[in-house]
Amino acid sequence: MSCIPTSILQVTSKAGPSRLKFSSIPICRCFSTSIRLESGHNRWSKIRHKKGAIDKERGALFAKLSKEIINSMKSPLSPDPAFNSKLATALQRAKEQGLNKQGIENAMLRAKSVNDGTGQNVIYEAVAPGGKVVMLVECLTSNSARTVKRVKEILSKNGARTSPVLFMFNKQGLITLRPETTSREAGYDHLFEFAVEGGAEDVREIESEDGVMEYEITTSTSKLSSLTNLFSNLPHSNNYSIQSSDLVYIPIDPLKILEEGEEDKGEGINEETFESVMKIVDLLEEEGDVVKVWTNLED
Repeated sequence: MSCIPTSILQVTSKAGPSRLKFSSIPICRCFSTSIRLESGHNRWSKIRHKKGAIDKERGALFAKLSKEIINSMKSPLSPDPAFNSKLATALQRAKEQGLNKQGIENAMLRAKSVNDGTGQNVIYEAVAPGGKVVMLVECLTSNSARTVKRVKEILSKNGARTSPVLFMFNKQGLITLRPETTSREAGYDHLFEFAVEGGAEDVREIESEDGVMEYEITTSTSKLSSLTNLFSNLPHSNNYSIQSSDLVYIPIDPLKILEEGEEDKGEGINEETFESVMKIVDLLEEEGDVVKVWTNLED
């Protein structure tokens, strides 16, 4: 800001003819080089930040929907929704939530790239802040250099780091089956008998996200393919439909989440640490190449 002195003309009020005289009283004519902010500036700022938050939420939702499509197309599941109820459900949900046609096609192309060998499954190992919680970041990528750079960036910005932790997990096969409503034979006892004969290590009854009873079969990685083929063919395909068939990572020594006042009840982490870890997990799973983040936390 600057002040420019100038002379002004004053009129005296004495009797008789008006008398004029000049005065050199300085007058401050102020100016500034900064841009004047109108009242609408703050309003637009708030709108912009709100829009950014909404866009971020939509991005995370679309990433999740894409991953559902990819996971529902994993071999040996069919890439045709007419023969793959899980894929049909994932596609319907994606459309209802606003994922556009191009986004759906991109997700399906990524899934096919893994099945035909042009894509790459990569696992990155990491330790969360505090050193107790460990993570496996499972990725599906066509550019591993780009993916590892982005994963490391997220980890370092949130106090985590890469470190070898794969030895703290068991790699197993997991098959999820849903009993056919038209079957009279489908049931736990019926399933358990031939599943164990086929190489299953355990069978348990669970409730799906939509409230339907399903069965989870755990098996060794070497038996996953043969067991999946067993359930994919007659007569078992008349009684059960395959919802998923995946390789999973189960922590050898799961870490408990301790509630307030339980800090002295064994090894575990408090709820505050849990929330900070889940923030990192959410950030990682928002990335397009990240399929799933596995942790050693207890279910």
